[in-house]
Amino acid sequence: MSFKGFVNTNRLRFFVITFLSILSGISGILAGYIQMYWLTYIKEKNWTEVAITTGLMALCWFFAQSVIYFVQYLNNIQEEEYFKKLRDQIAKHYFEDGKLHKVSDFQNRLTNDFEIVKNNFFEWYVIVPFYGSMLIASLVALISIHWSIFILSLIIDLISYFLPKLIDKKLEKATIKVSQRNNEYLTTLSHWFSGLNELRRYFAGAKLLEVQNVSANKLEKANVNQVVQQQLLTILNGVGELLSTIVLLGATGILVENKVIIFGAILSVQNFANNVSFGMQTTIQGLTMMRSTKPLMAKISKDIEPISSQKKTNIEVPYIIETQNLALKFPNGETLQYPDLKINQGEKILLSGDSGSGKTTLFKLLLGIIEPSQGKVNFKNKKNEEINPDFSKIGYIPQEPILFPGTIKQNITMFNNELTSKVEKAIEEVGLENDIKKFENGVNTELDLNKLNISGGQRQKIVLARAKIHGSKIILIDEGTSAIDQKGTLSILKNLLKSEATIVFIAHNFNESMRNLFDREIKL
Repeated sequence: MSFKGFVNTNRLRFFVITFLSILSGISGILAGYIQMYWLTYIKEKNWTEVAITTGLMALCWFFAQSVIYFVQYLNNIQEEEYFKKLRDQIAKHYFEDGKLHKVSDFQNRLTNDFEIVKNNFFEWYVIVPFYGSMLIASLVALISIHWSIFILSLIIDLISYFLPKLIDKKLEKATIKVSQRNNEYLTTLSHWFSGLNELRRYFAGAKLLEVQNVSANKLEKANVNQVVQQQLLTILNGVGELLSTIVLLGATGILVENKVIIFGAILSVQNFANNVSFGMQTTIQGLTMMRSTKPLMAKISKDIEPISSQKKTNIEVPYIIETQNLALKFPNGETLQYPDLKINQGEKILLSGDSGSGKTTLFKLLLGIIEPSQGKVNFKNKKNEEINPDFSKIGYIPQEPILFPGTIKQNITMFNNELTSKVEKAIEEVGLENDIKKFENGVNTELDLNKLNISGGQRQKIVLARAKIHGSKIILIDEGTSAIDQKGTLSILKNLLKSEATIVFIAHNFNESMRNLFDREIKL
């Protein structure tokens, strides 16, 4: 995310935004300059000139006020087009980087962080050239009135410029803290509200409210701190504005009294002084706000960097999977230590062990979803040479089957229409055909992810069919039949284990006949 990217979204529109912003600011000052002569003509009772200057003032004011609203409209279009492009890039980056991303992180990045950058950077872009042009035009007007007024304005402007520097870093830190606290708040909501029914069942609402309140308070404090820093910036700007009014008004009065400048300058110099002061303060405030978002924009930029499309060499379906000294250390100090394992092509392995022994974690280590604290996973070919694994041929069926909005067929084929002809066979192999008959639209039944119009067992069968239809050479199944009865599980296992694929199956409660279907059992 960068200013350059914002410009390149539509360069012509950006030019129009900038040009009209500057022109609008200059028009406002021009109206004030004409006002100086208008007031003098009134004093001199030169009514013809009064009428002419009145019309010119009205025209300049109308142009200045109307055009700036049009500019803000164009700027909003530029923002939304740029943000849409960024959202697409972030989604693509998160999809291709192969890392595990929390949903709350993704939500925070695309909502709260974008909103912060919008309000503190891109919204200010229109304001900065508008008030910046007013500032410069006012200074030109002042020097045309008298050099001493101009010098005084420059001195006051320098003081006004350095005052906000006192809180520049604090405002930057406050902006980052808001993003961090909002991310933590979304994570808390995700962790606790995903188990809302369980909390209701055990009357644990008090705990839910407690953790939500703690997280909300942290977010509130971060927002309040940001507002405090912004208010301090406003106060410092006000100090500069007050200084400008007192000094310049006094100096103008002296010059008028000595007839060095015309009478109308009394009001106009004050207006120009206010415009110089307000233009300076607003421009500085805008630039300060824009700078405060730089660290956040840098973080967003990392999330839109394209993943290298360079393909790894020596990519193959693993013939052998080995682990060496594999271990994972948790933040609480506990460590999962795994024995050295070797899984050969075509083996059918039952992976068992007590809860907490690390079975699910082992799968995630094998798939590279999480990195080990020590040791490594080696993938080898028939010649016992290390290779880069083709993960597209490794099927993974987690404890909680992952389904997507769409039909049952689409969830099996994963939206690949070329696999449609294989759906029926895959359904039969996982024992899903009788379930399909219960739906009016069969495999074309739309899944309702909110109300879950299918059972847990049906969800597991759909995901099993997904692995089968995609021709996975290695299938890692984590309690993949836990919601299916023993008879159905036995039938599915017999079909699965007939295949040539390497299968590692996590299970707790298999009976002896089920265990005997596997080549061997690894107990952690």
